[in-house]
Amino acid sequence: MFGFSKTLAGIDIGTKVLRAARVRVGAGGGAPSIEGYAERPLPEGILLPSYTRENIADMKRFQDLVRLTLGTAGINSGDISLSIPDQVVKVSFLEAKGIPKNRNEVLKFIKWKSKRSLPYDPENAKIDYQLMGDTAMAVFIKDDIVSNYEEALRSMSFRPKSVSTPSLNLFNLFSGKFGGHKEFALISVMEEHFAVIIVRNDCIDFYRSKEVGYTDDRLMQEINSSVLFYAAENPDVTLKTAFLYTGIGDSEVLVAHLSDSTGMKVETLRLAEIIKGPRGVDIEPYGPAVAAALGSK
Repeated sequence: MFGFSKTLAGIDIGTKVLRAARVRVGAGGGAPSIEGYAERPLPEGILLPSYTRENIADMKRFQDLVRLTLGTAGINSGDISLSIPDQVVKVSFLEAKGIPKNRNEVLKFIKWKSKRSLPYDPENAKIDYQLMGDTAMAVFIKDDIVSNYEEALRSMSFRPKSVSTPSLNLFNLFSGKFGGHKEFALISVMEEHFAVIIVRNDCIDFYRSKEVGYTDDRLMQEINSSVLFYAAENPDVTLKTAFLYTGIGDSEVLVAHLSDSTGMKVETLRLAEIIKGPRGVDIEPYGPAVAAALGSK
C-alpha cells in the first residue's frame, strides 16, 4: 500500500551556537533529507550549562534566538526533539550483579545505589540506563533542568518529544556504521566540546565529555588522556578501532593525531553519508540536530 513521508524537527542547543534541522523521512526506506536548517550564535551569559541547576539564565533572549533559528529552518510549531549540552548529564557505572531485570526494580536499585555519589537526590532526576552483564550504565539529568528546556519550547507552541545530548544522539545515529566491532571508541568533536564513548562487548563501558572544543589547544591531550585512562583501567581490553565524528574543522588532522597517539585505526564518520543535504552546504555541523530529530521517528 501507499506510504507517507513525514517531517521531523530537531534543535541542538550548544553553549555557543543554536542549530536547527528539519528532516524529511520517506516512506520507502530511502535516505532522509534535510529540508530546512539554520544556525545562530548564542551570546555568552544566556545559557549556563550545569548538572545541578537550571541552565537558561536569560529566558527572553534565549527564546527570541530559538524562535529566530527555528523559523529560519522552517520550523514554526509542533513536535521537536532537543539536544542539550553533554555537560548537564551525569553518567555512572554501577555494579548490578543479581538485580531483577524488570525496569521498575532496576530504577529503584539505581536510585538507591547512587544516593551518596550523585550531587542531588536521584528521586529528582530523569534516569535512563543500559544493563551490561553485571554492570548498569546509568544516565542522570536533573528534572528541573529538563523542565527548564521543555517549558522554554512549550511556551513557544512546540511539543518537546525527547531530550538527550549530542554525544548520545550521535552514538545512536551512527550505530549502523559500527559494523561487527565489539570493542571500539566513538569520539565526537564540536566547536565547544568533545565526548569519548568506549564500547566493550557491544555495550557502552566508558563515557566522558568535556567543554574542550576543536580550536582548544588542549583537545588532543584531553582525548588521549580519556582513552589512555580507560586502557590503564581495563588492561584486558585492546582497542583497535576508533570512529571519529567532527562537526567542525579538519577531520584529517585529528585522524592523524589520534592514529599516532593511540595506535588505533581511525575511521571518519560523516553525516553526508547517511542523509541528503542541500547542494553546496556543509551539513556536518548539523549532526546533533539531525540526530535528535531522527531519534524521535
